[in-house]
Amino acid sequence: MALAHAGRPRPPLLRALENLATPLAYLATLGGIQVGLLWVFRARFGTAIALLATAGWIGLLALVLLRRGHWAIKQALLYSLIAVSGLGPTLLEIVQRPRLGLTIEHDGLVQTEAAVERLINGQPIYGVDWSTTALAQMPWGFTSFPNPALHHLAYFPLTILAGVPVRLATGFLGVTFDGRIVLLLISLLALGAIAWLPVAPQRRFMIATAVFMSPLITLYLWSGRNDVEFLAFVFLSVALLLRERPVAASAALGTAMAFKPFAFFAAPFLLLALYHRWRRSGSSREILLSLLALSAVPLLTIIPFLLSSPRGFLTDTVLYTGGGVSDAYPIGGYGFGALLLGLQLIRHNTDAFPFALFQLPAMALSLLVLGKRFLARPSTARWMGGYAGLFAAFAFFNRFFNDSYLGLLLTLGLLIPPLVETPMEASRVQKPDELAA
Repeated sequence: MALAHAGRPRPPLLRALENLATPLAYLATLGGIQVGLLWVFRARFGTAIALLATAGWIGLLALVLLRRGHWAIKQALLYSLIAVSGLGPTLLEIVQRPRLGLTIEHDGLVQTEAAVERLINGQPIYGVDWSTTALAQMPWGFTSFPNPALHHLAYFPLTILAGVPVRLATGFLGVTFDGRIVLLLISLLALGAIAWLPVAPQRRFMIATAVFMSPLITLYLWSGRNDVEFLAFVFLSVALLLRERPVAASAALGTAMAFKPFAFFAAPFLLLALYHRWRRSGSSREILLSLLALSAVPLLTIIPFLLSSPRGFLTDTVLYTGGGVSDAYPIGGYGFGALLLGLQLIRHNTDAFPFALFQLPAMALSLLVLGKRFLARPSTARWMGGYAGLFAAFAFFNRFFNDSYLGLLLTLGLLIPPLVETPMEASRVQKPDELAA
């Protein structure tokens, strides 16, 4: 049931790896881990969810294994399984929180909720003290001093702005506001964007499995980490780009960038895709409109807060994460910083170190190699691979390379096989019946 690929013959090792990248393999591996986690957390999420998810997973596995085709039905069943195993526990956490209080919630979720309240009340959110909010209750053991997030909000304004209408709606309805409601709504957008990708349905099946049937994403969704926000708009951007709507694709990626800096690493490859289109069409107007669309949402959401508190905004969003203040986010994780600590080349995880001296050359080399490869033969897989490679260079040499960074990178890597040999133009995207069923 391996996906068929068009184009030049592939090296034997690459062909062998691609043969392992199938809808069945993705569902069996990632879905199995997801279902296993539900059993591990059954005391929290309940045996009913674990049983229902297990039955659905086994049934869908059998259907994929025994019946060729019928991908519309399989996709619908997959989305139902995602609703139970991925989104269901998140919804359950939202419902139980008023009774249980703070338990598995991420400190970023708690701070975002507090920032939404401040914004609704017309108060500043950058360069302010958060020690009187629920954030002060969150455990912290990475430094000898209290959680530095008590004095810094690392998130871009759109992350907070997105919660304002939801907070107002819940207040009107008399329901307790939980930031994960925003994440669930944006998760639905992400699932819609994946379903709208103009690729063969079995490829869409793999992409949805890689994101929402994988604990690399859903485990963090349950606790309220917000990576799904920018990911949803990255998927929307890819779908629009494949449908040859470059201006809308640029606006979608710009929205992703306004949510989180991680999306910035996709921007060079969007620009290369636009350049590739310009070489074919010669439309300078399309390029100009795309550039304006790409920059519109970041500028409109960031500039008011930057002008309101220049020092507070730059300190919180740039210096805090980059190591430019005394209480910067501590060095650690799985990358270069952890290696330096392990070798005792850095004595304390709060020390300053010029990571940019290593980070910038690594990113420049990645962009040069991967960008050249993309332009040589543009495809969606090379677009995604370039994005993942550039992000990996940044993340490895960053001050911290935490578990969610690693999960995101692995997920981006899992998205590459379903997109192999998918061109960047809709007119050249293979029809479903041209691919193996």
